[in-house]
Amino acid sequence: MKTAVYCVSKNALKLAEKIKTDKRYDTDLYISKRIAEYTEKQDYVIIQGTLKETVKETFNIYDLHVFITAAGIAVRVIDGLPDSKAKDPAVLVADEQGKFIISLLSGHLGGANEECRYLAEMLGSIPVITTASDAGGKIAVDTLSQKLDAGLSDLEGAKRVTALIVNGEKVKLVLPENITQKDENVSGAIVISNRKNIEISKIIPRNIIIGIGCKRNTDKAEIIHAVNDALSRYNLESDSVKKGASAWLKEDEKGLLEAFHELGKELVFFSKEEILALEGKIHKESEFVKAQTGVSAVSEPCAYLASEKNGGFIARKLVYNGITISIYEEAL
Repeated sequence: MKTAVYCVSKNALKLAEKIKTDKRYDTDLYISKRIAEYTEKQDYVIIQGTLKETVKETFNIYDLHVFITAAGIAVRVIDGLPDSKAKDPAVLVADEQGKFIISLLSGHLGGANEECRYLAEMLGSIPVITTASDAGGKIAVDTLSQKLDAGLSDLEGAKRVTALIVNGEKVKLVLPENITQKDENVSGAIVISNRKNIEISKIIPRNIIIGIGCKRNTDKAEIIHAVNDALSRYNLESDSVKKGASAWLKEDEKGLLEAFHELGKELVFFSKEEILALEGKIHKESEFVKAQTGVSAVSEPCAYLASEKNGGFIARKLVYNGITISIYEEAL
């Protein structure tokens, strides 16, 4: 987790350095000029200007921000920066003695509550978590989606369902035994209830891998169209895509790189040796493709290599005007 720790007092320095050494975090330590003389280490960033000016630049770069300051300072520093609970990074506040760790922002989707508990245990602090569901020992819908590494189709719906949970209403996780097993995705559900209005929230697991190959100089728009069409053909949410995967030959393919950047998805590449190791094992071999690339397939083996290898193919090979797409679904 990419983390920023902000330290502006001598007493807070020891605590900040302890957090930085924890391997759970990829931490950048920001310290004020006046306390830089108190540390012999050089792996820190000196805050230029005010703390508020610095955080304005760093707020959307990090997944987690930890302020070792008074809570009021942190509140004033981030004022105006939060956008929505779907996008905001996690923000924690620790007092300089490390007695308390406060989950201040993005407790559920951003993971602040979980990191608050982790740091409190690591530092011997008391975690302070004020979200209603956590304070009441109940799970929120967005927390459930975060633990499943999944997205939410409707944040407002999630809030309404969470409100029911917090208020003691009965909410069912709909997994009809005679229709689906617990580890399968569904296209429909039957809800049995005598309530006139039922709040429903859908959690979207990120367990789809898109394997892709394309001819040289394929336009970005064509690739985006092909990916979206493939997902639509199999009734898949775009948010369910975990990553895309292709061959080493495409590491500089401009249209492909731009397409996945616009789609907001990670794109990984695999070497010739890695792909050759799967020859004849998971895909049909193509002599034409092998003559062009040195391997007999691209999209299928790359999709498999990028996965957890615990699921199966939804689509082995879809062809779109010089573009091939394979869809691999990881087991939940």
